[in-house]
Amino acid sequence: MDPQPNFDQFCLKRILMNDTQRKMIAVEGNFKGLPEPAVVVIEKYAFDEASVLNVCNAQTKLKKNLDNDIYKSFSCVPQYDENIPSNKMDLIYPATDKHILKFLSQSMYCVQETEEMYQTITLLHILDNSLSLQWVYNCLEYKSEKERIAYDTASENQKDDEDNGFLLLPDLKWSGKLNELYLLAIIKKRNIKSLRDLTTDHLPLLKNILNKGSAAIYKLYGVQQSQLRTYVHYQPSFYHFHVHFTYLMHTPPGINVGRAHLLTTIINNIEMQGNYYQKATLDYVIKESDPLFSRFEEKGILRKAKPIEEINNV
Repeated sequence: MDPQPNFDQFCLKRILMNDTQRKMIAVEGNFKGLPEPAVVVIEKYAFDEASVLNVCNAQTKLKKNLDNDIYKSFSCVPQYDENIPSNKMDLIYPATDKHILKFLSQSMYCVQETEEMYQTITLLHILDNSLSLQWVYNCLEYKSEKERIAYDTASENQKDDEDNGFLLLPDLKWSGKLNELYLLAIIKKRNIKSLRDLTTDHLPLLKNILNKGSAAIYKLYGVQQSQLRTYVHYQPSFYHFHVHFTYLMHTPPGINVGRAHLLTTIINNIEMQGNYYQKATLDYVIKESDPLFSRFEEKGILRKAKPIEEINNV
């Protein structure tokens, strides 16, 4: 074969692997006239400043997918990329310092949060620093994203919908491709902030989300419960209790140890001990610029580390 392959002669046989996290695909095929198979691996280059400027300009075609309070999402096709599948663009405007810090690359630390630490430090932080939940209430009150609701327990006329009901919505990070499936179950009750609030009283709600959420996804998308990763974040991005449903072969951010807690494990823990999540020591990762880090630092629980560059030069 010539050093420069002639892909006009390439016949695609099958997709071997599609890594949605690395944005990489591997395919098997062959070149006409050549008996041996070929594997082609395509991976997107990382974005840089030039890439951003090529997308964020007047020539880029935008199609709005979502508009709820300060959150917007678009499919975007740069002029030079018209024959390539569109990129996904999320816009937060006006963004607060908290939104900016959420996406800022920075040093991270592992916290072992005890019951006492939660009550005296973390809970005060939550009450003082939570992001606005208006976009959540807009969904629950059918003021925004009504057409995007994949499943609503109210559609089945459940008598206890106010206590155990939820909406199933596509997550902002879902591109719409089935192999990247990502939905959120947002509960209708408004007095559960996070994992720490869950008790025996909430078992019917949790089981409702697990069973009816999984059944709705199978009915809508054909993905079985055994093919789903169903989990809760601690700490969560926003303090209104919600559950993540993602396709098992997809690896979105936030599924790692130190943040994700499987819903089945949560249910089992509470069944063994009703106040498990009030008493448990919970490990999670925290960013250096997070105001919660400053609270732990003031109490002497965490301290800033030297930058990696300094450590490497020692």
